[in-house]
Amino acid sequence: AQIKHDAYATAPAAGRGRSGGRVRPGQTEIYVHLTDHTLATGDGILRVEGLGPLLASQLAELIGHGPYTVKPVIDLNDAIGVDCYEIPDRIRERVKLIHPIEQFPYGTRETDRAIDLDHIRPYDPLGPPGQTGTDNLAPLRRYAHRVKTHGRWKVRRLDRKTLEWTTPHGYRFHVTPTGTHRITDPTPDP
Repeated sequence: AQIKHDAYATAPAAGRGRSGGRVRPGQTEIYVHLTDHTLATGDGILRVEGLGPLLASQLAELIGHGPYTVKPVIDLNDAIGVDCYEIPDRIRERVKLIHPIEQFPYGTRETDRAIDLDHIRPYDPLGPPGQTGTDNLAPLRRYAHRVKTHGRWKVRRLDRKTLEWTTPHGYRFHVTPTGTHRITDPTPDP
């Protein structure tokens, strides 16, 4: 389950900032992984992304008693797409959860809202529907995105979790959830 917690900022003068204007609430999103038993009983162990394992009772301390929103579980096995070039937030969120680290060989940047989501197969406005989707997007730093677009690097998806990158000199790399693996097989690219 994903829990979205709204935390209200404290400010001087009962909710007024230094300039006298109202202070707007801040928002923190946390992703909580738990079993159906822990969800139903409130007792057990869960994992919070970025923090690690916690007791369910500790989650209450983490989110406090303020207002919060619980979003439904996102099934990352469902490939979803839209018929436009722009990427809606619901697809961006799924790509972030599927690929928490950029998908360029030896990439280290964490996928966040500012990272580029690149179309693996270039978007064609006259092409088939659903081109902008979880199965055709990869998070890339701006530099890696430009290298792919203008530097003659090739990329293709081998399966749901594996991208194969080929350099302009023919070196190949598989980027998977376990990292980057250089392919030494001299088999030419199809």
